Amino acid sequence: MRWAAIVWLSAVLGASAAAAALNSSQRVRAFAALPDWTGLWQTEAARAFNSLSGKAAGNEYEAINRYVQLVGPAPYTEAWGKKLRADLATPAAAAGASNAKLCTYGFPIIMDVFQLFQAVVTPEETLFVFDDGEVRHIYTDGRRHPAKDDLWPTAMGDSVGHWQGDTLIVDTVARTAGSLGIGPNTLSAQAHFTERVRRLDKNDLEDQMTIEDPTAFTHPWKLTIHYTRAADLDRMLPWDCANDRNPVVNGKISVAPP
Repeated sequence: MRWAAIVWLSAVLGASAAAAALNSSQRVRAFAALPDWTGLWQTEAARAFNSLSGKAAGNEYEAINRYVQLVGPAPYTEAWGKKLRADLATPAAAAGASNAKLCTYGFPIIMDVFQLFQAVVTPEETLFVFDDGEVRHIYTDGRRHPAKDDLWPTAMGDSVGHWQGDTLIVDTVARTAGSLGIGPNTLSAQAHFTERVRRLDKNDLEDQMTIEDPTAFTHPWKLTIHYTRAADLDRMLPWDCANDRNPVVNGKISVAPP
């Protein structure tokens, strides 16, 4: 009996080891099939902003209005546009716009502003890790959005995706309704986002974003955001919003010493 038990245990352990090896081998193949998005990526807005001089202290709106697409004209319905204009005309809105300094952005504006990000691509999910500490989780292992009763709105929303060749198709819902954080635009709780993210070549990444909002828009809002590899950096430099290392000195952006 004892020897039978030993033989049985050995067989079980051998089978478990074989299964583990198979799973490991499958995982290696799964990683090998994924595109290589290694590196740090930045928007065209980030590249322009980093070379911009004369920015007023604590106010990024001039640069944002020039380079960030998501603060541009959106296809609002007449009713939503009228309400938005009325809200923006209040003294509180004017004061907020002139003294804006955001430490976090949320989705979708985080994809279009000045934050560097690193793409981490795994078989289960793709993560966009931003230098201000924000992270987007895009689940690609077949899971769906949570059920309605469990779907809680957040600044980043809930994102699931799948691969079509080397293109990541992303579906995002449950983004907190309201302002994008910067600029005049707002979205309703029904906003739905579809993205097609792909690497164009070694140093260029692209996000084709479509925003559908049946409450606020007359038709889908489509834009293409372009990213370039940050070739002059060899690591992520966390952005400390409370202790900004880029103060304005004599009307020009400077770099403060450590």
